[in-house]
Amino acid sequence: MKNTSAAGKRHPDSMARFAKFSRFTHKWMSLFLGLVFLVIVLSGLFLAFKKDLEYLQPSSRKGEKGEFSQFLPVQRIAEIVLEMDLPGAKSLDDINRIELRPGKRMWKVRLEASSGFSSPREIQIDAISGKVLNVGLRGDQLWMDVHSFLVFGDVAKYAAMILSGITLFWLILTGYYLFFYPYWVKGRKARRALESAAAEPGLAVDQAG
Repeated sequence: MKNTSAAGKRHPDSMARFAKFSRFTHKWMSLFLGLVFLVIVLSGLFLAFKKDLEYLQPSSRKGEKGEFSQFLPVQRIAEIVLEMDLPGAKSLDDINRIELRPGKRMWKVRLEASSGFSSPREIQIDAISGKVLNVGLRGDQLWMDVHSFLVFGDVAKYAAMILSGITLFWLILTGYYLFFYPYWVKGRKARRALESAAAEPGLAVDQAG
């Protein structure tokens, strides 16, 4: 009888220990996931205004009116950028991309960022005259890298995403467990009370006999 009683206690005790473990991990893993979400939310809100802030995205200027046949070739645009003698534009390797905006008759050139925590420079050039229309920083690229954690490197990006996924799954699992656990405890206490109440009449009959 003693062995049966001990075995019956193991199950509730193990559930109580798991509930305690769940509370502990739920608290600290929530802190980690909260920091990840904070970075994602704040950087996302900042990026939502990129077309309204010159730092995030330089306003697009229009070039001179003319026909498409008058547009300068991409090779000439690259030469113009290198001739500007900018600190981050010493060779073709420093140019990240060159894009044409036909409707604005403008070439948009983006340079490479000097470091992971810096914003690349954007240069807008008149597609017909070759005149430099605007020079500014593309801060949105830096904040997009912060948003995806790429700013900390590829390893940090994948680690943050994988750990966040695992953490979220665990928080959901333990959250449901901690939500239903008190109801299970109450139900168990109610069953034990009913069992005790059912056993009392029998006990009283035995004592009378």
